[in-house]
Amino acid sequence: MDREHDEILFFQQCRTLDGRIQRIEVGRRNGRATPLFTPDWALIDPVSASAEAERRARAIRKELSINLNRLERRTWNRLVNERSILEIAREEGVSRCAIYERIRGNSKGQGGMIAKNPYVALWWIERLRRQKRP
Repeated sequence: MDREHDEILFFQQCRTLDGRIQRIEVGRRNGRATPLFTPDWALIDPVSASAEAERRARAIRKELSINLNRLERRTWNRLVNERSILEIAREEGVSRCAIYERIRGNSKGQGGMIAKNPYVALWWIERLRRQKRP
C-alpha cells in the first residue's frame, strides 16, 4: 500500500480537484480498509473549469507582454509560439533586420523589446546561449 493511500485512510480526508479539503468515508473491501469516494468527487463543471483556464491564460499572456505595444505583442506571441524571425518578417512584409531591430533596438539608442520586457530579455539571452553551443 502506498503512502498517500495510508494518509487518506489515517486522516479520512483529502483534497478535491479544486484544492478544497473534503472528508471521506472509509469502508472495507475484501477485508482491507478502503476510501469510499462519493460520485460528486468525479463531477467537474467543464464550463466553469474552461472559463477559469481561459482567465488564467489571459492573465499569463498579459504578464508576458508587459510594456509592449500592439505590434511588439504580436511579434512576441509569434516568437513564443516558436515562429522563426524569417517567417515573421515574411508575414509582415518587412526584412529580417527590421524584426531584429524591433527586438534588440536600433543604433539610434531606441530600446527594443529587450529593454522594455524582462521576459523578452530572458528569451533573447537563452536564444544567444543556444546559438553559441557547437
